[in-house]
Amino acid sequence: MSLKSFSLSKVSRASAMLAFFYLLSRVVGLWRDRVLASRFGATDVLDAYYVSFNLPDLVFNLLVAGAISSAFIPVFTEYQAKKKGEEWELTNNFLNSLLLVGAVICFVLAIFAPVVIGIVAPGFIGPKKDLAILFTRVMMVSPIIFSVSMVLGSLLNIFERFLTYAMAPIMYNLGIIIGAVWLEPKFGPLGLAEGVVLGALLHFLIQLPSIWKIGFRWQGVLHWGDKGLRKVVQLALPRTFGLVAGQVNWIMLNALATTLGLGAVTIFNFANNLQYLPVALVGISVAIASFPALSREALQEDKREFVKHVQMHLRQVVFWALPLSVLIFFLREEAARIVLRSGNFSTFDASSTARVLGFFMIGAVSQSLIPILSRSFYAMQNTKTPVLISLISIAINAGLAIYFVKELSWGLTGLALAFSIAGIVNAILLLIYLKKFLTAFSVKSFFWHFGKVVAATLGMGAVLYYLSCWNWGGGHGLAADFYRAVIFSALALLTFLGLSAILRISFSLKK
Repeated sequence: MSLKSFSLSKVSRASAMLAFFYLLSRVVGLWRDRVLASRFGATDVLDAYYVSFNLPDLVFNLLVAGAISSAFIPVFTEYQAKKKGEEWELTNNFLNSLLLVGAVICFVLAIFAPVVIGIVAPGFIGPKKDLAILFTRVMMVSPIIFSVSMVLGSLLNIFERFLTYAMAPIMYNLGIIIGAVWLEPKFGPLGLAEGVVLGALLHFLIQLPSIWKIGFRWQGVLHWGDKGLRKVVQLALPRTFGLVAGQVNWIMLNALATTLGLGAVTIFNFANNLQYLPVALVGISVAIASFPALSREALQEDKREFVKHVQMHLRQVVFWALPLSVLIFFLREEAARIVLRSGNFSTFDASSTARVLGFFMIGAVSQSLIPILSRSFYAMQNTKTPVLISLISIAINAGLAIYFVKELSWGLTGLALAFSIAGIVNAILLLIYLKKFLTAFSVKSFFWHFGKVVAATLGMGAVLYYLSCWNWGGGHGLAADFYRAVIFSALALLTFLGLSAILRISFSLKK
């Protein structure tokens, strides 16, 4: 086996392992959602809870998400190759800067939480608004913890210690479950926010042993004039701006949801969590596993291997994300009832969630492609192009969301449809501009592969439709829904894989 093929197989194994743990994380996440739905239902408490994530998530995207995904990993990789030994000083400088800036921002936003909540949740008044303010102030601790945890996680990613990295989100969800099951009965609704902070702390702690093994040691380095740090900031600014704009867009969608009645914010966020399954399981796992290797290949003058691997990873994402999205679309009612229909979350609430989920799934394949497409640009240290495209899609999303809700009165389904359309536009534009920057990238080959996967998925969809027309009996209890979901999924998967074999669908670029 050649070094190149060995490297590629490592990425494939890493992608598979990350996909498994993302699946496990999503299972725990679905358990988390079921616990929250069962205990609180689509009520003021969960509406306030989900709105309270807006500010912490905004700070997280401002400080960490853009800097790590687009800047820190490529610069660290460059230091490893060209300035061996200096990468640890860069890491400590970056980490300490994030801690200092993050602490100041979180403190200020916690003080002004009443003003901000009044803006981002115009539909909240009285005790509901007060609860959102309380939740927000407690949860502002979590971005500070996540700043450290995500930097450490990026190091594990670079050193291909994917196991611990992939387990961290599971610990985060467990913290939230502990908050709902044990802390909330003792401390009231405040226990939910405390569970979020506990989850962030567990996310951080589980990574410490592996971080120690790869050689990282914390040092009190703080030098804002350092060239490496300035390069990270310079590369991160466009991506950070795009992520912040994206978070503002999500805040806008939630703000519109606050005006749509009791439980609307809860249902919208539950549906989003369900649609995120193919995105996390396929799109993000492949993007994260491949990014360090793509960053190293992008440094080479000859970009042929880089282009080859980008195209192969895109094929992988399409092959798995498309049938999974169609399967979830067909099973959206069963999925919503299995995961959420319990305790205080009614059948009507589950049906409403399923309806919104159906519109989310229209853009799930595009949302799965965006992570690897964006990281292809980041690997080339080009952060401006994907950010500009992201801003275009955000503008489309905002415009359509306001039109669908205010003018057409489509409610939550209008918000989900606007989100899906904007994601499709984003993915298409990224593909077009990737071709401009990488002339060797074959758009024709990609769409030929895409077309064959569509054909296999249509065959699978026909089988699902035929099965859905049967009278299976058993009603809509948990056991009956689970039985149908398992049977439908098994037959759909066999059909898709069989048609894929007939159509000779391959990740290879030879065909």
